[in-house]
Amino acid sequence: MAKLIVNNSQMQCSQGTDISAINISSQNIVAISEKFVGTEEDKIALDNIPSFGVCKCSNSNPPCIPQPQGWQQTTQKNSINGMKKLTEQSFCMCAKGGRISFVDTGSNTFV
Repeated sequence: MAKLIVNNSQMQCSQGTDISAINISSQNIVAISEKFVGTEEDKIALDNIPSFGVCKCSNSNPPCIPQPQGWQQTTQKNSINGMKKLTEQSFCMCAKGGRISFVDTGSNTFV
């Protein structure tokens, strides 16, 4: 089973130059090691999903301003208040062409 994503888990965009940390704000009920578990609603650009440095989506290399299209490969049966949980396998596509995925679950070993 996949590990759950918690606040400050590290993620990257395939078109970005930097690694960033997710900011969990969708719920404040379920936590692992005092860090809230992420849900499919943690998808707001520059709030939940920060900039990834410079965007390589075009030749001009503009600053990254994510345009997330919603999380995929979330939990199917396990949810928090009806919101599906994020796992290490979850990802979302950016409207600019990148794929945002997790590279570190924040030392979380729970599934």
